[in-house]
Amino acid sequence: MARDDFQALLTYIRTDQLQPHRPRFGPLESPPPVVTIAREHGAGGEAIAAKLAASLGVPCFDKEILDAVVATATSDPTLMRQLDEKLPGRAGMFLYASLMGLHDPLTEYQRLLTRVVNGIAFRGGVIVGRGAHLLLRGAPRFRVRIVGSDEVCAARLAGGDPAKVADALHEVQRVNAARAKYFKEFFKVSNGDPLQYDLIVNTDRFTDLDAVTDLILHAHRVHGGHAEVQPPSSIHQDSTSGP
Repeated sequence: MARDDFQALLTYIRTDQLQPHRPRFGPLESPPPVVTIAREHGAGGEAIAAKLAASLGVPCFDKEILDAVVATATSDPTLMRQLDEKLPGRAGMFLYASLMGLHDPLTEYQRLLTRVVNGIAFRGGVIVGRGAHLLLRGAPRFRVRIVGSDEVCAARLAGGDPAKVADALHEVQRVNAARAKYFKEFFKVSNGDPLQYDLIVNTDRFTDLDAVTDLILHAHRVHGGHAEVQPPSSIHQDSTSGP
């Protein structure tokens, strides 16, 4: 992402004038594309997100989200970075914050993360992780999850070196477990719930991630980026049933 885009984001969220995707009166004629990418470790989500952003002509936000949270926080930046998609031991963290006279870091992280993600969505972009698909609930966005088996993800991280696969497998399981715990405690939902996403792609059998990007682009065009609507079953009574 260009530095100018990041500075524009910081300027925007610091104005404290965040708005939803729609102005006060009427919908936007051409809302910017917003795609959220949830991913399992080693499934290729970060690379796919970058390719997707380039194709859509919008910035890709990954670690920049954390950087924006840190840049606008009053708490210790170290505490903010410890909370990035994981929940460290809270007892020691809160003891440190109390001794330093700081605010509750988790509460501040939640508030700033929400502001940053909504600021990104207002301008358009591909947002990697951080529960963005939940933070933008009700707003026009396309929610994607990239998954893969532990073994294939580990082999991908190992870069074809069999000697590195065992360590990579441990890393995959550790990171995925931390993210699952983060979602459960932070959002009170499972990050594996398929109903939280518009598209889930298993990259195990994809050797070319460009093909995955093309698949997502096609699905995004079909989806149209519209907000959720009620399923027909909840609107119309089954025509085969009686009155």
